[in-house]
Amino acid sequence: MVQLDGGSGDDARLAAATQISEIFQSHITGLFFNVVPDEFNGANVNQAAQAPDAARRAGDAVETMLLQRLTQLQQPTNLRRFDVAGVLDISVTALPLVRTADTFVALRPNDRSNEPEDLFENLLFGTGRHLFLVPDDWKGFTPLDNIVVAWNGSRESARALAESLPFLHQASKVGVLVVEGEHQTKTDALKANDAVLHLRHHGINAIKYRAVGEEDETADVLIAECRSLGADLLEMGSYGHSQLHDLLPGSTTSRILHRSPVPLLIAH
Repeated sequence: MVQLDGGSGDDARLAAATQISEIFQSHITGLFFNVVPDEFNGANVNQAAQAPDAARRAGDAVETMLLQRLTQLQQPTNLRRFDVAGVLDISVTALPLVRTADTFVALRPNDRSNEPEDLFENLLFGTGRHLFLVPDDWKGFTPLDNIVVAWNGSRESARALAESLPFLHQASKVGVLVVEGEHQTKTDALKANDAVLHLRHHGINAIKYRAVGEEDETADVLIAECRSLGADLLEMGSYGHSQLHDLLPGSTTSRILHRSPVPLLIAH
């Protein structure tokens, strides 16, 4: 499932959705949320009455264009359109829909992309499904053959690991990466061993990687390791102690979301 809005970001969203569809012979459902304001602030009565009709006509044009783009993909597709009053309605409408999809494709949040922040947060924390996030210049040509699994033993990392199994089965190289303090404890030495064993029980020949970094350095270490290992995809659970903390500016999750050099598979 992928949100489409008729803008330039659709190129990256559709490239990722198409690549996933080709890997798994799956179906692409596009979601188009057309904002139809209830009122036209600052306008006279006539303008206020005409605003919803104008918004619907504009939505008709975008819907036609999106249907054409989906048809050109030569994959099983459909488009669902919803006329909504604003961003809040988008989140409320999208939440139950995404719960019935295998994955939701979106752009990584950054200063250039126009993904609604509220939508991203509500889907991450409310759907029970993973999100597949790509840079806004993603072309989808890189095979997802080398996957790095960020593991810290948390419930969130376990959720993400379970959600990522279909992708891990397709990869030719899987590494489970743990970030530990400089002074390793006896517990640290065993961290991620069971996760690696779990993946091997699933027929995935995973290996363990260890990197050194303090808690506030985790995001930078994960990003550096992805570059060093030549990763095509980073799989991770949201970091932090609460939903609010996870996405605060400067948090591990927020920093990775904004700076990851590769696509992200993230779950909570």
